[in-house]
Amino acid sequence: MIHLSYDQEITLIKRLVMAQGVSESDAASLAAVVTHSDFTGTYSHGLSRLCIYLRQYMAGALVAQPDFRCVKDADASLVFDCGGGSGIVAVNSVYDAVLERARKYGVAAGVARNSANIGCGGYYGHRMAEDNVIGIVVSNTYPCQAPYGGADRLIGTNPIILGCPTTNPNRPIVIDVSTSGVAIGKVQAYRRENKEMPPDWANDYDGNPTTDPHVAYCVRPMGGHKGYGLAVFVDMFGGVLSDALTSPEIPFVEDMRPEETGFAVILLDIAHFIDVERFKEHASLYASLIKNSRTATGVKEIFMPGEIEARLIEERKVTGLDFSDALEAELTELARKSGALGEDGVLADLLA
Repeated sequence: MIHLSYDQEITLIKRLVMAQGVSESDAASLAAVVTHSDFTGTYSHGLSRLCIYLRQYMAGALVAQPDFRCVKDADASLVFDCGGGSGIVAVNSVYDAVLERARKYGVAAGVARNSANIGCGGYYGHRMAEDNVIGIVVSNTYPCQAPYGGADRLIGTNPIILGCPTTNPNRPIVIDVSTSGVAIGKVQAYRRENKEMPPDWANDYDGNPTTDPHVAYCVRPMGGHKGYGLAVFVDMFGGVLSDALTSPEIPFVEDMRPEETGFAVILLDIAHFIDVERFKEHASLYASLIKNSRTATGVKEIFMPGEIEARLIEERKVTGLDFSDALEAELTELARKSGALGEDGVLADLLA
């Protein structure tokens, strides 16, 4: 087992991905999102997911130094080609460009193609809060859930992320949800740890619920037909509008081929609509009305979207995090294969 502080995880990730030829600035962007994921409890897109990114770099499924470029500029609307590089780096770059236009026009949107997995969406929600905007990020993913009533893997987990500020900078309102009931990364994590899953996470090949991560064929839509419908529209925004692949066309991550996914970033600059402080005060009042309302029997506290994760990261930045022996062993093997570590090296060597 390895114990990491917040800064140590950042350092570890940067050194692992820079060994793949990723620039220091791109590595820092990737490390910030992956670490945020672990420290907010979203383990599916933390170091567990980093193992996949490293394998993709090694196989050429991710480009270490992509030709990221804007291919269409129409004032408040932008289109990008991400060049097959990290989706995490790409979303942050598109976000920066869209934010600049939102400051000018009030509302701006950017879509992107030829991308890859965007990591922990909650990170982008926090960026929105810090920048005093309200917005949405959506991205399609490789197919790992079946359409409602179906058995074939045709739809991605297709996450939806929203964020906005409040008067408390440590308590923004943020939601990051996959349109499936659970992220496929959680199934992969349970498979690595050989643990039994909850009964409502996944179906087997024939569409029957299963608790065995080794026979799980697809995850199930969030809220049945509702999550399925939302997932379809994520593909419309992220895939069709950006001229990227749609979920049924995206190769499975195990194939180690370029994902060619698409995403959309839409931002509204609050100051163009209402005084920013007035917005924050009203948002905070809204949150307090909900939090101070009556709880159901047996419930101690009502949480706002993103509040649990915000508390976790505050606590864990103080205490650090323990990571399993299995994950440490996998990362060590990948570090040796990439040349970041010698054959006799241990992961802790990258923290010095």
